[in-house]
Amino acid sequence: GSRVLDAACGTTSTGRYLAARGWRVIALDVSIAALRLARLKACTEQSRSAQKEALPVSFAVMDMTDLWLPEAYFDVILNFFFLSRPLWSTYRRSLKPGGLLFFETFLREADANPAHYLDSLELNNAFNDWEVVHYAEIQRHTHARDGADRTRRVAQLVARKPK
Repeated sequence: GSRVLDAACGTTSTGRYLAARGWRVIALDVSIAALRLARLKACTEQSRSAQKEALPVSFAVMDMTDLWLPEAYFDVILNFFFLSRPLWSTYRRSLKPGGLLFFETFLREADANPAHYLDSLELNNAFNDWEVVHYAEIQRHTHARDGADRTRRVAQLVARKPK
């Protein structure tokens, strides 16, 4: 029954996974096409399940750059491969005390626009007043839209909001 925000969720594979295990997920994305695909996948997964009950996922098209969320509402916030630094203060307000933030996105390479990529340790420093359960900067294998495989540096953070 805990509440999860899947921010900039795309097709929300993580959100669907958590919903199938009883978490109530609110999946937000700017792309209506991605949310339609996510809803279709959720219905397909639901029809395969023995319970045949609706997955507890709510989908909403939302501009993630100007987001209002209720205060101390979510138990978990997921933010994967989307970067909007102004959202960090929204996440701080919207996560319940003791709640967890899961965050992973790309680190800046030499020629990349700094507005779209994290600097090394930036994410860790932004939440260093919380209990940092996990922080790592690693190489991640990615598959690009053009079909090319490449390796990119990412920052991963799991942090618990103080009680």
